Amino acid sequence: MSEPASHYEHRRLENDLIALEIFDPDIHSAPFVEVLKADPDAFRYVSFPPIDTKEDFVREVYDKGFRTPTEDCLYVIFDKSAIKEEMNTSSKYAGVLSLNGTSPENAVTELGVMVFPQFQRTHVTTNAIGLALLRLLDPPSAGGLGLRRVEWRTHTGNTASRTTALRMGFEFEGISRWHRAFADAKLGLPVGALEKRNGTKREASGRHTANFSIVWDEWDEKRPKVVELMARKV
Repeated sequence: MSEPASHYEHRRLENDLIALEIFDPDIHSAPFVEVLKADPDAFRYVSFPPIDTKEDFVREVYDKGFRTPTEDCLYVIFDKSAIKEEMNTSSKYAGVLSLNGTSPENAVTELGVMVFPQFQRTHVTTNAIGLALLRLLDPPSAGGLGLRRVEWRTHTGNTASRTTALRMGFEFEGISRWHRAFADAKLGLPVGALEKRNGTKREASGRHTANFSIVWDEWDEKRPKVVELMARKV
């Protein structure tokens, strides 16, 4: 049975190595903020507002992007291979995965991944993206949502993100110039252009965005490679 056109049911996704669970702001916000504050440079290509507390994250990020009922979703990535025998837990918090700009009518979404530094260059990123792609692009008859298009967008300077997109089968589509505001002036384009043009105050710097996608009519060809990558342990 196909998914209703007006609603996508997001649910726990997992394999032997990782699990993706729906983000619970009461449980998962504080650990995320701890990592962000401990190593802010790890997320230098993500334009966060000022965040010092769990409440800041909930108010400025979760409430504005994911609180209102929507087809968009924020997942927690858990590394199941990081279990310690002495711990009574089934997984370990390894990052977050987001679905943004989801349109049931157009059958499209944007996939974003932030993996904590200690889990980078492991199986976590590949399997998180892979599980999401299987869910998003597989047809409903195979347990998927049957989307036509999954997008990946990143700062043009984020070489690691661009490499990951290509490795996972995304096709490069081009650069959107001055695509969005960017909080970090060191990595963004020069600040002040809008203030000079139209009086906008407190303008952030700008960002050029690299655009990638996987679309439905190439998924049957790309899917085996994604599954093969997920089967690797590192």
